[in-house]
Amino acid sequence: MKTKLIAIVAMLFLFIGVKANRDEPTVKKAKYSASALSELTKNLEYDFDKPSLRTAYYKKLDQLADAMISDNYAVSLRGHADGIGAYKYNWVLSDKRAISVKDYLVSKGVEADRIVTTPFGSTLPIASNKTASGRQKNRRVEISLKKMS
Repeated sequence: MKTKLIAIVAMLFLFIGVKANRDEPTVKKAKYSASALSELTKNLEYDFDKPSLRTAYYKKLDQLADAMISDNYAVSLRGHADGIGAYKYNWVLSDKRAISVKDYLVSKGVEADRIVTTPFGSTLPIASNKTASGRQKNRRVEISLKKMS
């Protein structure tokens, strides 16, 4: 009788111990805050008639790549050009600008299928094309993140 009682108590402790040690599902906390993501998604500006990234953006894009990988994001890259030049030329240039960002992110480990690029040429200016500063703002790539499930 005493042996049965000890066996039952031992099994009870074993059962409770196993249940208590089970891994509970944890919610992964995002590595990047909303304000940090807002900084990472500000427009990238380009030099006149250039599709290449400015080296000043490398650190920002390194962080963007890290956020995409660690916090599970996809990205939309929308390329733009200023109003100087032919319509078709600006369309191709804006595409090359968006692709330059995609290529950089892929080189940092982001899966290519998480990145969508769209050219807009000079069709959606955000500033006047009559001034140098306005044209500078229009030569850009816009970045939008979307949380993946």
